[in-house]
Amino acid sequence: MIEQLKQVLQDFIAPQIEALRGDIKAVDAKCDATRREVELTRREVLSEIRRVEEKFTSEIKRVEEKFTSETKRVEEKFTGEIKRVEEKFIAEIRANSAEIRTVVAELRRVNDTLGAEIRRVEETLSADFVRFEGIVDARLVAMNEKLEFTRRELLAEIKVADKVAGDKAA
Repeated sequence: MIEQLKQVLQDFIAPQIEALRGDIKAVDAKCDATRREVELTRREVLSEIRRVEEKFTSEIKRVEEKFTSETKRVEEKFTGEIKRVEEKFIAEIRANSAEIRTVVAELRRVNDTLGAEIRRVEETLSADFVRFEGIVDARLVAMNEKLEFTRRELLAEIKVADKVAGDKAA
C-alpha cells in the first residue's frame, strides 16, 4: 500500500510540483524583466531631467550674459554721455560764468533723460525676466506633472505585476 501511495505521489504530484516550479521561474523572469524596464524608464527620466536642466542652465547663462553685455553697453553709453556733458559744462563755466545757470539746467534735463532711460531699460529687462521666469515655472510644472504621471504608471504596473505574481502563486 505504501508503495502504491508512493507511486501515486510520484506519478501525479511530482509533475504538478515541477510545473509549479516552472511557473515560479516564469514569474521570476517576468518580475526581473519588469524591474529592468522600470530601471530603464527611471534612467531615461533622469536623463531627460538632466538634459532639461542643462538646457535651462544654458539658457539662463545666455540671458545673464546678454543682460550683462547690454548693461555694460548702456553704462558705457551713459558714461560717455556724462563725460561729454561734463566737458561741455567745464568749458561753459570757463567761457562765460553768466551762463552757468543755463548749463546747470541743461545738465538736469540730461540727467532726467538718462534717469528715465535707465528706468525704461530696467523695466524692460525686468519684464523680460519675469516673462522668462513664468515660462520656466510653467515648464517645470509640466515636467513635474509628467514625472508624477510616469511614477503613477510605474506604480500601477508594479502593482499589476505583483498581483499577477500573487495570483499565480496562489
